[in-house]
Amino acid sequence: MKILRQSRSFKLFRYLSFELIKDGEQMFFINGSYVSETDAKISVLDLSVLRGFGVFDYLRTYSGKPFHLWEHLLRLQYSAQQLGLELPYTLEQISDIIAEVLRLNNFPEASIKIIATGGVSPDQFTPQQPSTLIVFAYPLTSYPSEYFTKGIKVITTRLMRSLPSCKTTQYVPGIVALQQGRGSNAKEALYVNAKGEILEATTSNFFGVKEGKLYTCMSEEVLAGITREAVLSIVKDRFTVCFEPIAIDEIDQLDEAFITASNKEVMPVVAIDNTPIGNGKVGPVTNQVMALFRAYTQLPAWPALDIPRYSTASKSLTFNHLEHIP
Repeated sequence: MKILRQSRSFKLFRYLSFELIKDGEQMFFINGSYVSETDAKISVLDLSVLRGFGVFDYLRTYSGKPFHLWEHLLRLQYSAQQLGLELPYTLEQISDIIAEVLRLNNFPEASIKIIATGGVSPDQFTPQQPSTLIVFAYPLTSYPSEYFTKGIKVITTRLMRSLPSCKTTQYVPGIVALQQGRGSNAKEALYVNAKGEILEATTSNFFGVKEGKLYTCMSEEVLAGITREAVLSIVKDRFTVCFEPIAIDEIDQLDEAFITASNKEVMPVVAIDNTPIGNGKVGPVTNQVMALFRAYTQLPAWPALDIPRYSTASKSLTFNHLEHIP
């Protein structure tokens, strides 16, 4: 047995509760307390349960260090602001909570989720203050190596996300689309808008490669993915990047394609619906981007990413403070 220690941030002292925990229990942060999975509960009247009202962010660690934590927190705050949802803690406090969750769970590499909801709503519709904040980590799992060496198949869907520039907890279109794709062994689904443009995937951003140029949609209809932005910063001096979507009737003209996400990194796409991409194999451009990104993740520190969409979010927390969380 061990006693859960106080957070190293004195600012958080009044927010935390203490309990006796067993070694090996997975620990969660919920509304000021670090609790085991057994005690990790929220009210049935929370708006995330009743209406799917909430925002979240996901990131992973490399060598135990959260990847571009500052940018993920800014995106969390941006998403909350778009929903009119006030985060119950500052970004600096949330960063300390993440550090403590990682310390308590002590996974070699971790996936991290931060969730903010509309809180307990007496009328089952109106967001309340304080909102609910949940932070937890779990062991990072890797995709099969063949997904990267041989590529994956994806499908397209005409279902659309609501508030697509935000990372909300409402994932009905994506879940339904992926369920529909299981019969054809599809690993992702691409959203296609009314104009017939490929926007993004359910949990990742999409890149098409044509004549050595990279194409990716940058409109308000897609989420500004942190991994996508990191890839763009890496490739900007090596490839021409066109910020425009690929039309669905142009996929047979693509030489290569890939998706990017925190948990997928850079993953090759070799077929969309029943159409092979290029020769149906992982291409040289995709292989180069994968290698560049892998090398980037191993850097001792990552440079700040300039993401205009999130620049309006509060910058009360410095980049250096966040990037050196143990």
